[in-house]
Amino acid sequence: MVNMSFEDKVWYQKLSFKNILAVAPLLPFTALFGAITSVRRKCYNNGFFKKTKLKTPVIVVGGISVGGTGKTPLCIALLLKLKELGYKPGLISRGYRGKAECYPLTVNTTTDVKQCGDEPLLIKMSVGDSAVVAVDPLRERGAQYLEHLGCDVIVTDDGLQHYSLDRDIEIIVLDGKRLLGNGLLLPAGPLREGKWHLDKADFVIVNGISHNLNYTSMTLVPKPVVSLKAFAKIDSETDYLQKGCDVCALAGIGNPKRFYDTLKQCDFCVVDTIDVGDHKKVDKEVLKAHSLLHPVVMTSKDAVKYAHLNLDNLYVLNIEAVLPESFFESLNEKIKSLGK
Repeated sequence: MVNMSFEDKVWYQKLSFKNILAVAPLLPFTALFGAITSVRRKCYNNGFFKKTKLKTPVIVVGGISVGGTGKTPLCIALLLKLKELGYKPGLISRGYRGKAECYPLTVNTTTDVKQCGDEPLLIKMSVGDSAVVAVDPLRERGAQYLEHLGCDVIVTDDGLQHYSLDRDIEIIVLDGKRLLGNGLLLPAGPLREGKWHLDKADFVIVNGISHNLNYTSMTLVPKPVVSLKAFAKIDSETDYLQKGCDVCALAGIGNPKRFYDTLKQCDFCVVDTIDVGDHKKVDKEVLKAHSLLHPVVMTSKDAVKYAHLNLDNLYVLNIEAVLPESFFESLNEKIKSLGK
């Protein structure tokens, strides 16, 4: 049984009298947060803070709420489609929780996850030679680096609130189940910015079914569950986990419940969970102890952190983002209309 967190109990519930009482002490901080973010945004827009503008089209993928919404699989789908359309795409990420000796850092499939972070490594493993992936805490510097390498379109991962890099196209991703939660800014609610930004964005992608005709629905399609050794190419033969068995679920992501629900939809029985925390990991001995009781199934984002472990009974559920062709056609038209 997964215990509900404060966020699930308050942030992602409709505002009731009980919930208003729960967030009341946080409302002054929410007002302060809103004022600070508004002033910061206006300083960039009015030229008080420097913006870096590139000759290359910049596509920002991000969210206005905290937690996992499906940005990483969307970025992977974007890069693969842009390559198919004839572009030379690149992706810049800040490389959260990664620490490299120098930046910008080009990510390849053998880069240490401790240097680049889990999401950039997963993206590179997923797109291969179809795109250049780089990390840099200063996104504008990293984007200039990708431009120098010859990329003719640049995707920035989770860069919506990073106004120091000017953008040509904004794509906002929403969780189809959580949506905007209680509609309040941090810390009383889950929003980084107000819902006004949805009207300003070029595209709004809903991870799930969208009931707004102006938004695009994205489906995350689960792939067969494979062994971690096969995922990491330690074993040449692919070992699949049979459906219907009891499993322990590991999810170091922003919305672990979505992963647990996906496993259940794939006919696995989740009898135990390892709640890690977003972008975090557990010790090898903890994994080993759980794997002796049940197969441990993890997200692909977690898998890149444990790929070096030579342990049995560890498995990976990878997902693929599927979007309507009309979205990619509109995106391509938007890029071409920029005249860059």
